[in-house]
Amino acid sequence: MTQKKGIVIPCLTCAFVLMFLVFQTDVNKFEFFKVFDYQIKNITKRNSTKNTSLFFKGNSIPVQSKKVRNESTTKIFLKQAKFSFTTKGKNEPTTRSFLKQTKLNFPTKGRTNSTTKGMTHFITKEMTISTTKGLIISTMTPAISAVRNNSNNNTHYLCPSFLGGFGNTMFQLATHFGVAMSKGMRVIVANNSELNRVFRLEDIDVRNNIDICKTFISRGEKQSCAYDKNLVNFNNSQNIRLGQYLQSWKYFYNFRSQLKKQFTFRDVLLQEAKSKIVETVTRFNIGSRRDVTLVGVHVRRGDMVNNSFGYDVATPEYLTKAVQYYKSKYKNIIFIIASQDIPWTKANMPNNTNVEYLTSPKREIIVVTLSLCNHTITTVGSFGWWIGWLTGGEVTYFKWPAKEGSALRKQYSKDYSDFYYPGWIGM
Repeated sequence: MTQKKGIVIPCLTCAFVLMFLVFQTDVNKFEFFKVFDYQIKNITKRNSTKNTSLFFKGNSIPVQSKKVRNESTTKIFLKQAKFSFTTKGKNEPTTRSFLKQTKLNFPTKGRTNSTTKGMTHFITKEMTISTTKGLIISTMTPAISAVRNNSNNNTHYLCPSFLGGFGNTMFQLATHFGVAMSKGMRVIVANNSELNRVFRLEDIDVRNNIDICKTFISRGEKQSCAYDKNLVNFNNSQNIRLGQYLQSWKYFYNFRSQLKKQFTFRDVLLQEAKSKIVETVTRFNIGSRRDVTLVGVHVRRGDMVNNSFGYDVATPEYLTKAVQYYKSKYKNIIFIIASQDIPWTKANMPNNTNVEYLTSPKREIIVVTLSLCNHTITTVGSFGWWIGWLTGGEVTYFKWPAKEGSALRKQYSKDYSDFYYPGWIGM
């Protein structure tokens, strides 16, 4: 750590160098920056020093300098990344530097081509750097810290092998994301994946080619629907694929807010779903959207009804109990239902209930529409689980998703608590 006249430059500056070093491998080209969001401000008041504001976000780093006497500014272009450094002021001597072990190009502009006074870059074995005096860097995040401790000085990756339906793949991505966040790693997803078509995945490495994932080390879970602490007992010095179903909220709970951001629906899907909501509320004519409580209902039956693996399905009694639960608490309720078995659902929904059935064949529209409701009735299965999680509000679920003694029952924890989210209501 360098200290001068009360202005502190924490050794986080070394993380800046690590970001550059990442570009040396094909796996790590400028992906590193997507994880972080830093602000660096020069807080000195001396006229001869720069007053620089850096904002690191995504792949763009704009730098704006305020006018001060004898101000020097720097324009830096980093190859393989989209960085722009804008400057102000009449005198613009710029810096040309070459940082060993990185691919940096510092083009110059103006009559002066000398190194700016006070802008000295050097690397020691401890990876500390002296930079322009007065620069202060924000506190290191766990992600950067983990990368600093990586023996190869590289960011390493997790790559999910998407198996099963939409809900299954959401669990697989969520678990990989949560583990990656905890270890300072990154997640790779194919550009043509269904989840990328539905969600923005803002902090995920979305690539056209993910063949590199074939070289990753595989680690398998003990149970599909229970937390396995040994599964995540590895360091971040290797590229990993976790398998297979990974259906426990415990893998990503500590990073749930960041995960919510990844699972932001794309605008075109939101617009279609919102139109359906408005149409439904208008047709029932029981109040404005603000005055109406919407309960999304997902009824999973279909392939689970006669499956020998041990799946159980929700009973008519459960459906009635769940509907009555919400009707007893809220007024002006509309139940918006998606089901693989509409005839069965219609036959078992309680009478005198405002019901709207979704007929869209697109499962992405179903999940978006139901997630726009206030509360959720799930039955069984991962698809309904994620509808409840995305919606927030109250969520009810059928307490016995697996037949006792079956192969499926062995995939859950003893009391199902590793699978069902905290605060949800079992019936």
